[in-house]
Amino acid sequence: MKKIKDYIILILLLTLFVMIFKYSSIVKGSILDSIDLWLTKLVPSMLPIYLTVDLLINYGLPEILYKITKSHSLFLLIISYLTGTPSNAKYISEFYKDGYIEEDTGNLLLLIAYSPNPLFVLAISPNIPIALYILGYLYITNAMLFLIFHHTFKNLGSKEKRFNRIPFIECLSKSIMKSFDVLILVLGVVVFFGILNSLIGLLNVDSLFLSSILEMTNGIKEITLRGSQFLWLLFAITFGGLSIHAQIKSILESTNLSYRYFFIGRLLVSIPIIFFLIFA
Repeated sequence: MKKIKDYIILILLLTLFVMIFKYSSIVKGSILDSIDLWLTKLVPSMLPIYLTVDLLINYGLPEILYKITKSHSLFLLIISYLTGTPSNAKYISEFYKDGYIEEDTGNLLLLIAYSPNPLFVLAISPNIPIALYILGYLYITNAMLFLIFHHTFKNLGSKEKRFNRIPFIECLSKSIMKSFDVLILVLGVVVFFGILNSLIGLLNVDSLFLSSILEMTNGIKEITLRGSQFLWLLFAITFGGLSIHAQIKSILESTNLSYRYFFIGRLLVSIPIIFFLIFA
């Protein structure tokens, strides 16, 4: 079965390779559009929060919250909601690899700690009330996932994390380097799925669902251009797009944390929206 799967992937990649050459002008336009989205929407909403969170970590915020709660889960939940995805996976995997949270804690957080960067949601929403509705839906459904599944995770322990403070400028410099590692990963995945989306469009597959599934940012752009309803925007942001899923999976590769918990969470909270899109 693995060989068959590898052959299928190889054929698809060869097909993609040929199409990139055949439709080079369309691919070029897609790349430029993806870079523009990354530069104008993603970087302004992600970079300042990344830098701020790293500085807060350096100056001991996790230690303070640990003394109050005896757990790092609250801190990781807060910064996951503030920095958005895929940074949630970045911080969760770092705490896990450093030995400050258990595997079950990391997997539970992957299930419930999803939210795009709030500044990004505000930037792409038609107005503030819609942005607040979207964020509210995400936070409420995350709470419901916790209530339903937390008892299946047996070992939710944390260890106190003590930091060797480094000077402000040094911390800022390191944070900038780490932040751009994540941002470049985001750019590469957004470009790749943007190319896929544009080439699939050549097949006359006109589907908001497919656009939203492939890449959230490009899907939102398509939804906005068509003046489509709130539910499509909610679906695109709630599921996150395969682009985000690929970023999360890539970040978790060097750990024992499981991407499937992230996927299960996104799938379960997207199903009610799909139901309303079909039957409403």
